[in-house]
Amino acid sequence: MSDKKYKYHTVNLPENLAEKIEEVITSGKHGYTSVPDFVKSAVRNYLRQLGYIT
Repeated sequence: MSDKKYKYHTVNLPENLAEKIEEVITSGKHGYTSVPDFVKSAVRNYLRQLGYIT
């Protein structure tokens, strides 16, 4: 059993951003399989860029 804990949030995105995320997912070019998968990756990358995670 996984020891990972998750906290859930609902985030509203502007329609144009949501459409671009869907484009990335449906293209199949970047390995993302879902919106949550894409968003988690994007948040991790940004937190890394800001220096909050390594």
